[in-house]
Amino acid sequence: MIKLMKAAKTPGTGRANRRLDGLVYRIRTGKWIWAIAKYAILVLLAYQLLYPVLYMISASIKSPVDSYDPSVIWIPKHLSATGFTDAYKTMKYMDALTRSLMIGLGCAILDVMSCALAGYGFARYKFPLRPFFFACVILTLIVPTQTIILPYYMNMRYFDPLGIMTLLSKVTGKGNVINLIGNNAAFFIPSALGAGIRSGLYIYIFKQFFEGMSAALEESAYVDGSGPLRTFAYIMLPNAKNAIITVFLFSFVWHFNDYYLSKQLLGTNKRTLIVALSSLRVDLAAVIGGQTTTDPIRIQTRIQAGCLLTILPMFLLYIVTQRKLADSIEHIGIK
Repeated sequence: MIKLMKAAKTPGTGRANRRLDGLVYRIRTGKWIWAIAKYAILVLLAYQLLYPVLYMISASIKSPVDSYDPSVIWIPKHLSATGFTDAYKTMKYMDALTRSLMIGLGCAILDVMSCALAGYGFARYKFPLRPFFFACVILTLIVPTQTIILPYYMNMRYFDPLGIMTLLSKVTGKGNVINLIGNNAAFFIPSALGAGIRSGLYIYIFKQFFEGMSAALEESAYVDGSGPLRTFAYIMLPNAKNAIITVFLFSFVWHFNDYYLSKQLLGTNKRTLIVALSSLRVDLAAVIGGQTTTDPIRIQTRIQAGCLLTILPMFLLYIVTQRKLADSIEHIGIK
């Protein structure tokens, strides 16, 4: 538009040229003002989101001297790693991290397998009460876990698949029970059956994705002699890469960050990172002794260091997978 205005200038029309120059100046000035305002808003929003992380970093690396120095606000004068070492020992970091990774990765893989199969069935096959069963799937997203935790816990405490243990008890006359409390299988079994954390959402994602795929792919496979399972495994599933990535990352993050079920099903001896962080204040007494009650600044420093250690794996995961996650969400159409 500016080029056209400049081209429209002709010699001898000074007033018109001045008007055009003023219009061009106002347009350029408006663009600069809009650009500055846009970046200012983005900077303010970024600061609002990053403020907790910046505060944790600043508080966790301060020495006790800087904590009582009113001149030190953000940048400490004396650096100290004591908060990290104490939090690392108190949380039993490597043990908790390994357990969190095992649960997160195992459940994510099982969720992808089971929910992809269930979503494909809802998308492609018509069977009696299909809308009712899919409504039950969506209902799992509405019902809070806290309302079903008692039967959930009892099912894992006295695990009885298909009534086999009850039948064995009647045959042998002994109380045969399988106790899954404190075992990672308490998370793996529900995920393998499509009933894990947020599994209803994963089934919905796969259903929507498979419904958007052309039925000609399946028809071609059937003509070539492939059965339903072979078609699903070799034709449909490889084309669902975007949905697989999305479901895998969602499942991994939600299982890794879960507190409620981890606290109930794993007990006190086996803890994930989130559970270890929640009890960090109490457990610090065994590491730094009486300072926990007389020096709140030291407690705060170690808690902030523990928070940083807890979010570190998710931060690294985000850096590695942010582009793939954004592309996958865009392709499967999640809002």
